[in-house]
Amino acid sequence: MSDPAAQALQPRLLQAQSAGSAGASTAATGSGSGNSDPARPGLSQQQRASQKKAQVRAFPRAKKLEKLGVFSACKASDTCKCNGWKNPNPPSATRMDLQQQAASLSEPCRSCGHALADHVSHLENVSEDEINRLLGMVVDVENLFMSVHKEEDTDTKQVYFYLFKLLRKCILQMSQPVVEGSLGSPPFEKPNIEQGVLNFVQYKFSHLAPKERQTMFELSKMFLLCLNYWKLETPTQYRQRTQKDDGTAYKVDYTRWLCYCHVPQSNDSLPRYETTHVFGRNLLKSIFTVTRRQLLEKFRVEKDKLLPEKRTLILTHFPKFLSMLEEEIYGENSPIWEADFTMPASDGTQLGHQTGEAAGRKTRQVEVETTT
Repeated sequence: MSDPAAQALQPRLLQAQSAGSAGASTAATGSGSGNSDPARPGLSQQQRASQKKAQVRAFPRAKKLEKLGVFSACKASDTCKCNGWKNPNPPSATRMDLQQQAASLSEPCRSCGHALADHVSHLENVSEDEINRLLGMVVDVENLFMSVHKEEDTDTKQVYFYLFKLLRKCILQMSQPVVEGSLGSPPFEKPNIEQGVLNFVQYKFSHLAPKERQTMFELSKMFLLCLNYWKLETPTQYRQRTQKDDGTAYKVDYTRWLCYCHVPQSNDSLPRYETTHVFGRNLLKSIFTVTRRQLLEKFRVEKDKLLPEKRTLILTHFPKFLSMLEEEIYGENSPIWEADFTMPASDGTQLGHQTGEAAGRKTRQVEVETTT
């Protein structure tokens, strides 16, 4: 990455490395991240990104223009090919943005010699909302730049770099980011994971008394929430674990998951989708055994962080729930994955209204319910 924007980010990279900070990473490991809620291992990255964007959007206009100028092509002449203003007095790695005075619009670019004003002239009449949207992408570009340099897995690194270049291009063109290529667009499978799991609850537990039936539904919500915030194993790890599977299909799903679900959690310039809404049985087959093991281990290790009323539910009933679900994921003739799955009207009437959009709303509400 030799363009001015990438070079301007080098001090920030050195600062993060010297501090041993993981704040710019877009990923939290599935086995734990030090977060107080075991069900949401990626929340802290999301919070840090939001705080950083709030700081940047509170900058004075001059400082905002300087920051965007680093990612803006020079417009002094048709012959100038400089695609980002480069500060002639670059800040040191130990100085923070908030401590730095904004550069003057007449400050010449260290790369092309033209003034900062020539790089940001296209922003003169742009609304504050649009300026702030572009600044949000700048923060995400900075985060992805860090991730590219710190990520050791080759497949993941390539995706981070692709998304870095995509957002970099969108800032230059003042456009909306759209993931292109052969990945396709969400949803990738029908029925999705959420619908299949809700079908499972009806299929297996509709005969229970209302209280027990509701317990199973609570467990299904917990499982879906965990999947939406869980970090999947890399294609290399998958191939090492499965051996007989070359992992081609999984690599496609992993790339889709990174682009549409995982990275957008802490880089919200990218459109975000829930894992359980856009993937279905195929992905669940690939990840269930290892995810179940990691989930149960995480809850066991961090049981003291669970709310008392949830502890028994999760530690006692969750393992059995997952074992029964496993049978329906890998079973040959499970009806829960059929597009026209239905239950007799007399069965599970309490849960019947919770499928479809209503179930989606309830799943999204679990974040509030599990923390109150």
